Amino acid sequence: MTSYSVLPSGSKASVIATWTSEFSDHSAKVTTLADAEPAAELAYLLTRLSEHAWSAAAWSGISPVIEAGIARLVERLRSTEPRIAPVDLVKTDHRHTEGYLHSDVTRLLTSQLPDLLGDLTGAQRHSIADELVLDADARAEALRLLVTGWDPESTTSRIWQMCEVTRSMSFGESGPLPEGGAGWINRVWETQGSPAGRWGARDRLMRLEQLVEACKAHGGRAEVEENPTHAHLVVPRTPDSPLDDVDIFDVRVHDRRWDTEDADPFAPLVITRRLPGGSEVLGEVEPDDDDAFAKLLGEWTRLLPSPVVIDRSRE
Repeated sequence: MTSYSVLPSGSKASVIATWTSEFSDHSAKVTTLADAEPAAELAYLLTRLSEHAWSAAAWSGISPVIEAGIARLVERLRSTEPRIAPVDLVKTDHRHTEGYLHSDVTRLLTSQLPDLLGDLTGAQRHSIADELVLDADARAEALRLLVTGWDPESTTSRIWQMCEVTRSMSFGESGPLPEGGAGWINRVWETQGSPAGRWGARDRLMRLEQLVEACKAHGGRAEVEENPTHAHLVVPRTPDSPLDDVDIFDVRVHDRRWDTEDADPFAPLVITRRLPGGSEVLGEVEPDDDDAFAKLLGEWTRLLPSPVVIDRSRE
């Protein structure tokens, strides 16, 4: 979610990194190029790469593949080879490979960035490699910290921008889950000041998305609805059940059916089953409790891996 811009300096142009921290934006110079045009193109490509990587860290199962690709690009920037070879992403069959994020990062790493970076000097390449490492390290630290429910201690940390709609490309502002998750957080929860709060909301949205996809894999019908925010699951009772031989469940982000105002991003999910003439509450479940979901909804909930990890050691 770091964005990059160009600052003219005489006949040269500096590429500047900018990120949102606790109280204000912070910036740092990355490198200086002789001409403004390649500097602007470099800033644009670095922005796309960073914003995709930050979005993937929160919302996509292919984040490790993207981070590995960035690490290989760093290695090539620090090598003495005259050209920058294309970086191919590791093949994966994860369901999140089908989408714009994966295809655009592929374009960036296989052609657009190598073509541009190959024309830079060794010092410029090393400066860009250092910036890519700083950004990647901040994402890795965010994933270690936010699962504990704590915000970063440093007021200038890049972690403060996690799970936000990206600042330049507006990735996450709209669309379905998981790509549009940051926008969902803004509309459903009051968590703008806390990355830990946004991560708590993220956990609940990602569990809903996982349940919907697992239900479909089981042969059921399912969708996530935003208002009120819940997963609607129509689950066949047996693999060859007729269309009307189903259980219908709703998994909500809080215990108020129609009101999402002041929703707690750390509240347990509420599971209800629809019955003729009404419904019954089956229980409240933390988003990382795989066993509880399987007990209340069925073993089909394990068909896809859980995207939620919560570290309670600091509670």
